[in-house]
Amino acid sequence: MSNDRTEIMSVQEFRSKTMKPQLRPASWKWEEVYPKMMESLDESGAGSTGVSLVHKDLEGAGVSPSMNVIVQVFKPGEKDHAHRHSNVALFLVFEGEGYSMIDGEKIEWKKGDLVLAPAWSDHAHCNTSETENAILVTFQDVPQVSNLGAWFFEEPVGTKPLHVVGGEFKTELNE
Repeated sequence: MSNDRTEIMSVQEFRSKTMKPQLRPASWKWEEVYPKMMESLDESGAGSTGVSLVHKDLEGAGVSPSMNVIVQVFKPGEKDHAHRHSNVALFLVFEGEGYSMIDGEKIEWKKGDLVLAPAWSDHAHCNTSETENAILVTFQDVPQVSNLGAWFFEEPVGTKPLHVVGGEFKTELNE
């Protein structure tokens, strides 16, 4: 192994290099989020879809160093497939009504409700309306879990879990 990967520095220099600039305040306007979300729905053709909100100061890695936000739409009657991941997910029901199945427990929700899917819990969502979309705003700790090298997901449940490392998906077969 070469020494081009290692360095020795003073504690003071290390501290100065680890100081991160403060994030600038940011805002995501619904009048911009909604059309982008609907556009992604139209492009996908099927299944729930959505958009990720990102802070430009973080180069696309979330809204803060420890949190990401996804805004997801479910068509009337739509149910996604059960999946799980090593990050926590807190869902705010922005519009609509339906339920989530989390580790076999049915949790009904409507506009304004919050639902928590703990880390590595099987979960799926269903819009029970026959005429209206359901919109979930999901707050997750993906940046934090990813920084620890511990971001895994299994989608759908029953497939081999994937480990997200260095921008790649890894399984035992391709490590």
